[in-house]
Amino acid sequence: MMKTALAVLFVLGAAWGGWGQDVRLTLAPADAVGDWAQALVPLRLRSTPAQDVAFDGPPLVLSQWGEVVLGTARYTLLLGIRADGQADLWVDANRDKLISSDEILVGSRASGYVEWVAELRATPSGGEAFLYPLTVVWPEGRGYVYLVGGAPRWGEFTAGGRTATVVLVDGDLDGTYGTKGDFYAVDVDGDGIVHGEPDGHERFALGEGFTSGERSYRLSHIDPGGAAVRLVPTGYVPPKPPLLPGYPAPELRFTTFPDGKPFALSDLRGKVVLVDFWATWCGPCMNELPLLLELYEAHSGDGFEIVGLSLDTSERDLRTVLAERDVGWPVAFEGKSWDNTLAQLYRVYQIPTSYLLDQDGIIRYRDLHGNELAERIVELLSTPLAPVLVEASPVLVPVLGPPRPILEVHAPPEVGLVPGEGGMFSVVLVNTAPYEAEEVRIFLAGLPDEATAPEVELAGIPAFGEREVRLAVELAGAVSPVLSASIEVLYHYCIADACFQIQDAVPVVFAVGEARPRPWAIPAWWILIALGVGLVLAVLLRGRLLIVAGLVLVGVAGASLIVGVLRGQATQAWRIASVLCTSCVGIDVVRTEDVTLPPSIRDALAAFPGSAHLMVFHTPWCKSCPYAKALVAEVARANPRISYELVDADQDRDQAEKAGVIQAGRVIVPAILVVETGRALFGTSDLAARILAALGEIQ
Repeated sequence: MMKTALAVLFVLGAAWGGWGQDVRLTLAPADAVGDWAQALVPLRLRSTPAQDVAFDGPPLVLSQWGEVVLGTARYTLLLGIRADGQADLWVDANRDKLISSDEILVGSRASGYVEWVAELRATPSGGEAFLYPLTVVWPEGRGYVYLVGGAPRWGEFTAGGRTATVVLVDGDLDGTYGTKGDFYAVDVDGDGIVHGEPDGHERFALGEGFTSGERSYRLSHIDPGGAAVRLVPTGYVPPKPPLLPGYPAPELRFTTFPDGKPFALSDLRGKVVLVDFWATWCGPCMNELPLLLELYEAHSGDGFEIVGLSLDTSERDLRTVLAERDVGWPVAFEGKSWDNTLAQLYRVYQIPTSYLLDQDGIIRYRDLHGNELAERIVELLSTPLAPVLVEASPVLVPVLGPPRPILEVHAPPEVGLVPGEGGMFSVVLVNTAPYEAEEVRIFLAGLPDEATAPEVELAGIPAFGEREVRLAVELAGAVSPVLSASIEVLYHYCIADACFQIQDAVPVVFAVGEARPRPWAIPAWWILIALGVGLVLAVLLRGRLLIVAGLVLVGVAGASLIVGVLRGQATQAWRIASVLCTSCVGIDVVRTEDVTLPPSIRDALAAFPGSAHLMVFHTPWCKSCPYAKALVAEVARANPRISYELVDADQDRDQAEKAGVIQAGRVIVPAILVVETGRALFGTSDLAARILAALGEIQ
C-alpha cells in the first residue's frame, strides 16, 4: 500500500512538481528580450502640477508638468525650457514635493526629439518595491511626452523535461504587475527566442493559457512586484501558429463579398499570393489601393493573386469602394472590425497588415509596401522554388502593441425618461492621446423597439481634445420602468502608417416614470426687489427705523429659506440663499457621528485592483466637510492604492473651478474629485457607496 502511494506521488511530482510551479523572476537586461517588451504610453503635460510641488532651480521661460504613478508612488515631472531654448527634465525622485536642481536628468537629443532615462522606485501594493527603468521621450514643441518602459522580468520553468523562458511585462506602465494592460510571453517552441511581438505566437494576455510540449498551463498568481509567477496545469490550449517568414500561412476559408462564392487559400497553391488586411476607413490602406490594382493588372496573368480581408463595419462603404475601384480579387467581409474571425486567426492588431506567400503557401515576406512590394512579387514569380529556412531572428515590429482606446467616455450612470416624451443627456468624450480620433460615431445600443435614439457623428476629436454631445431618447410606447442600455462609441485613429478602429461601450440605465408636477415656488428674484425696497426705506427713514427694516428683511429671508426646505424646494432655497451669501453651498446636514465604513464597502475597496487619487475640496466654514475628509481617509486606509489630498476651495479657487466645485461663483463643498475620471461627488449622503461606484468607472 505504501509503495502504491509513493508511486502515485512520484508520478504527480514528475508530471508537474506538486500542484503548480513557482517561477522566480528577475529584471531582464534592456537588450536581452526585444523591443516588444518596451511598452509605450503617451503622457499629457500641463501648465500646473497635479500635486503641490515647488521648483528650486534655474529660471525657465516655459514649464510643463506631468505625473508618473508607479504603484502607490507618485512622481512629478517638470519639463522646462530655458531662455536659450535648452529643454531639461527634472523628476521629484524623493517625492518630497520639492524639485531641486540636482534632480535633473541627463538627456540626449536626436532629430526632432529629446530623450531622458530615469530609474524610479515602484511601490506596488501587496508586493516588494523595486527599481523601475523608464525612458521619457519629448517630441520637441509638443505638449506631451512618451513614457517607454515595461520593466520586463524573466525566469525559467521546467515542463516535460524541457526548460523554457517566461517574460512578464508591465504593459500599462503602472508599476504593478498583473493589472489590466500587462502581458507575458513564453518560449513555447524552445528555440531560444521569445517571439513576444504584438502578433507573436509566444505572446499571451494574462488570462490566456499556453502549450509547451504536450502540456498546457496558465498563470494562477502574479506577484504585484514581479518577483514571481505561479504556473498551473490547465485544459489543452491549441498553440498559436507562427506568422514568421518560413512558416506556412494559416488556412483561410470564407465566402467572397459581394458575389458569395466559396474560397479557400489552399486552392491558390502554385500562385504567389498577397494576403492583405485592410479597411475603407484606413487612410494608408486606401492610399496603397492604386498600387495594388496596378500590380494585380500587371501580374495576375503570371500567377499572382491578392486576397483582401476587410475589417470594415459598413457593407455599403465596402461595396462602393469595390465597385468604384473595380477590385477583381476575392474579398472577405464579416462586418465585425477587429472581431473578424480571420483577422483574429492572423492576430492582426493594426492595418494595413500583409503577408506575401510563395507558390507553396509559405510566408516569405510581410508588411511590404511600394517599390519593395513590387520587386518581391517579381522575384517570387521568376525564381524557382527553393527550400525555405525559418528565420532565426525575430521580426522587427514597431512598438505599438494591440489597439487601445484613446477616448474616455463620461456619461451619467442613470438618466430619467418620461413616457411619450423621452429625454436628453450629455456625453463628454475626452481624447487622452496625441492622435486624432477620426469619424466618431456615438449611438445607443440595447434599447427596446419602443425607444429610439438618433446617432450622433463627429468628424473628429483632436489630440488631447474634448467634445460634448447631446443624445436624445424618444419613447413611443409603454416600456419597463428600468431600461439597461449602452453608449457605443466607434472611431478610428492612425499612428504613422498603421490604423486602428475602436468600439467602446459605457453602460447606462434609464429610469422611466411620470413627470412630476412642478410645485409652486417662490420666485428667486423677489428677494432682489425686497432688498431694493429695504435700501430705499433705509435711506428715506434713517435712524432707528434702519435697524428695524434690516431685521425685518433678514427675518423674511430666513423664513423663506425655512419654508423652501419644508416644502421640498431645496433648489429654490439655495437660489434665495445665494443672493444673500457670497459663498454658499447646497443644502447639506451637519454630520458629527463617527466615521466607519460598512464591512461590505471596506472589503470591496480593499479588492479594488487599480489605483486612484481623490481630491477632497473643503472650506473652513463648511460644517459637513470634516465628515467627508474623515471618510476619505478611511477609504485610503482600506486600500493603499487609493491616495488623496485636501484642497481648500477658498484658497485654491482655480483648481476648484477646474473641478466644477465652484459654479456660478459659488463654492459647493464638500466635494470629492476622482482624478482619473474627472467625476465630482458632492455632499455626504451615501458618500462611501458613491465613492466605490466612482472607482468602478476607472478603466
